[in-house]
Amino acid sequence: MNVHRIPPIYARSRSVFLQNNPYRYRQNDKNIVSLYNRKFTIWSNQEGLSNFSWKTALLIFFGIPFTVYLYKCTMLVLFQNKLIYMPFLPFGTRKLTLEEMRIDKRLECKQVTVETPDKCKLAGIIVKARNVDNKITDVLFDDLEPIIIYFQGNAGNMLFRIPIFTKLLLYSTNIVKNLQIVAIGYRGYWFSTGSPSEKGLKIDALAIYESVRALYPKNPIYIYGHSLGGAVALYLASNEKIQKDLKGIIIENAFTSIKDMVTTIYPQKWLPYKYLVNIPFLNRNKWDNYHMIQGIKIPILFLSSRNDEIVPQEQMIELHKKAKMSKKKQLKFLSMNQYQITTIN
Repeated sequence: MNVHRIPPIYARSRSVFLQNNPYRYRQNDKNIVSLYNRKFTIWSNQEGLSNFSWKTALLIFFGIPFTVYLYKCTMLVLFQNKLIYMPFLPFGTRKLTLEEMRIDKRLECKQVTVETPDKCKLAGIIVKARNVDNKITDVLFDDLEPIIIYFQGNAGNMLFRIPIFTKLLLYSTNIVKNLQIVAIGYRGYWFSTGSPSEKGLKIDALAIYESVRALYPKNPIYIYGHSLGGAVALYLASNEKIQKDLKGIIIENAFTSIKDMVTTIYPQKWLPYKYLVNIPFLNRNKWDNYHMIQGIKIPILFLSSRNDEIVPQEQMIELHKKAKMSKKKQLKFLSMNQYQITTIN
């Protein structure tokens, strides 16, 4: 019987081949590993989906309100000047020219410029009065040829105040001769250069007063401030040297402080604004009229509107009470077409 044997060299080669290339076992191994991985992946995804949904719910529930709250805080700190000073409203106000205004023929109005120590150029107008009867301004004005320095509110420009100047000037000519109103805009307002801030407006107020005094060296000067302008007027009058030179102040719908105004506008406890204004380095605009008015001794006329939509009447009453050193003070409440006079002693 013939038996065929594999030569030793081929037997060793076949054994080596099977050891190094176990293809028939690899295919089975791949199937097993693939099935295991598939089951593990499904299990892992189900657990991960559960964790992901829980974390997402928490993120939405707490994260979004916190982000909005933080956003409000950041906006108040970074853009508080934009929120207080609005020279861009109404839109187009900075491009409006004097020639476009319809001015009563009985008035003379000219455009002027005042330069500040820090090189800002402030644009404004001087309006001159003519003869018409009036009985409103006799309470405060007892001198001839007075000058009124007018400080505006936080929006618009001086041209928008011309109707107010018209009524004041045309109603006062039988009582006060040669009355003039000097109305210079703050930095960043109308054609004025620079950007508004509390520090900047205080520099502007001093520069405006010095320019007016140089232009009218002998005339009695009164200052008139409306809303934000009331804060500027009180700051100017709190200067002892200037106060001695002023005849009186008119304050219309002024506020006690920026802090109080923020609390009034945003009384909700969950809003961050009224808490942030108490942090000194975050609140760059204070305008603390409540304390500034204490040192003013010259006569003050308080004009408070019953219909003011922003400044509550209570703040004007508080300012009136706080002006204890004033030689003469009167509080008048304005209605739509008339004055209702109420004096608080």
